[in-house]
Amino acid sequence: MTNPQEMSLVTFLRSVPVFGGLEGRSLDRLIERLQEQRFEPGEVVFHEGELGRTMHVLREGEVEIVRRASEGDEVLIVRLGPGETFGEMTLVELQPRSATVIAKKRTHTYSLTSMDLYNLYRDDNYAYVIVLQNICRMLSRRLRKADGRIADFLVQQEKQPKEAEGKPKEAEGKPKANKAEGKAEGKAESKAEGKAEKAEGKPRKR
Repeated sequence: MTNPQEMSLVTFLRSVPVFGGLEGRSLDRLIERLQEQRFEPGEVVFHEGELGRTMHVLREGEVEIVRRASEGDEVLIVRLGPGETFGEMTLVELQPRSATVIAKKRTHTYSLTSMDLYNLYRDDNYAYVIVLQNICRMLSRRLRKADGRIADFLVQQEKQPKEAEGKPKEAEGKPKANKAEGKAEGKAESKAEGKAEKAEGKPRKR
């Protein structure tokens, strides 16, 4: 008979998009392969650039996904919470980690390795196809969001040069005002000098 803790895990895994559609024996076979892992706040789950073969599903806690920019600065990409997944790219391509993952709170995950996925393929082809299809859908959704952000960024980049072009025109107008002020001051000075000269030329009354 299934105990309450196992029932809670089954309910949780059914709510996780990457495992959506798994039921009965297929879900049981998956649960047999999952490994529980726990991380303390500030602990690094894995580093960008290192080899990895493990996907994590967050049961509790929060993590930050951080990537190093070309200038060397670390950039926060996203924060993930319970029910979300990270590291799934290593299950579909044999490449180094694309980002660093850091636990921000006490974090509890269930992990699945590429070897676990391969064994699932051998034991339950249906479960393997469902999991792989869900991973592909999830990656596709993320790619769509990334495309939208890139498009917004490019639009902003195009607007900036146009806004910058308008500023020199305003600056060019200022010297004209200064010239006008200079002319006015010059006229006032010449008038004052002329009056003084006339005053000096008049004969003094005795």
